[in-house]
Amino acid sequence: MTNPFARFFGYAGLIGACAMFAGDMLFYGQWGSGADALTTSLDVVRRTDPQRLAFGGFASIIGGLGYALGAGHVYARTADRPAWLRQAVAGSMLILAIIATATHAVWGSFALTMALNGPSNALVANYLSTYFLMGGVVGAPASLLLAAAILTRRTRWPMWFALVNPGLFYLLLSNATYLPAPLGAPIVGGAFNIAFALFYAFSVAHSMVRSNS
Repeated sequence: MTNPFARFFGYAGLIGACAMFAGDMLFYGQWGSGADALTTSLDVVRRTDPQRLAFGGFASIIGGLGYALGAGHVYARTADRPAWLRQAVAGSMLILAIIATATHAVWGSFALTMALNGPSNALVANYLSTYFLMGGVVGAPASLLLAAAILTRRTRWPMWFALVNPGLFYLLLSNATYLPAPLGAPIVGGAFNIAFALFYAFSVAHSMVRSNS
């Protein structure tokens, strides 16, 4: 895959992550501290206009498409051999993209039932937790595979790029409850999508620098 196409898929992944982050902010966005993201987000959802919540759910359409195309960027940046590693890394990213899209859509339903005081809040919450579990089951191995491929020089990224890992970014950002207002809550609440936005932004920037050098 040529650089322009690889870069296009990288931009798509970045746009997808940004669209999902925008959806997060429509769900439970607030200008509070990192701790507020964990303690008051559900209260924010209950007070939010249902139409705004519905728009937040619609973000999964653009975001999901962008994330799915972003897996093509990872595929293009991974070496041809061994083929199984390339397929495993890109495939796990694609599966994670599908799970993230479904999770965001279900979050929209959960948010609407909360805002409208629906009787099925607990059922939807339990259903949503299953998606979070699936995301963790796929996301952790995907991050480790990506790091292993980079550290063993099976990608077009330098070894230091192993630190630009969406899984590592997510761990750091989702636990940043110490961050003060006003940026703490958006960072902690949108940790997953910010992590992927940073990953794709760094990767596209790196590919542009290499092509210009």
